[in-house]
This record gives sequence, structure tokens and C-alpha cells, in this order.
Amino acid sequence: MSRSEFRYNRKRKHYSYLFKDLGTKRKIIILSSKPFRKVHKKIKKNIKLYRHPNPCSNKEVYVIPFIYIDDITSFEEKKRNWKFHPNDKRIIKHIKKRH
Repeated sequence: MSRSEFRYNRKRKHYSYLFKDLGTKRKIIILSSKPFRKVHKKIKKNIKLYRHPNPCSNKEVYVIPFIYIDDITSFEEKKRNWKFHPNDKRIIKHIKKRH
């Protein structure tokens, strides 16, 4: 079953975009505020979004181009009424289809 919502991920301490259900697990894409991340002592680039999904925020936001799978208990109950900008939907779609 598909899903499209934003929630805070307590396990990874970032906001995340939930897009697919797998029983009690959820496929997610993580939002970050930093342009780089460290993975096994290597520096990896994050992808910059055109606009923050939160309509009240003007901060720069990046997306980690990797799909994570977490249990539903690692998320907050509160859903965010955020939306991706049409320019960003193409980036997210590419990440979802890449794996």
C-alpha cells in the first residue's frame, strides 16, 4: 500500500518522507540540513531540494539519496502537512525508482 506523508523519525533524528508500507515497516527518504554526510569514512553528497517541504520554512534542505526501511514505532504520531515543490517531485521520484 502506498503512503505519502512526512513524520519525524526518532531513530534517525531527522524528518522523513514515508512513501511505502511493508507490513509494520515503512520505506522512507530522509531530509537533512547538511550538504554532505559521512558513510564509512567517505564523504557522500546529499541532493539539494528546490524548496523546503514545510511552507513556513525558508531554510535550505537536502535529501539523502538512499531508501531506508524503519519500523512504524520509530516515528512520531504527528503527521506534518508538508508538500514537495513540483521541481522536487521529480528528484524524489527518481530516488524511489532507482532502488
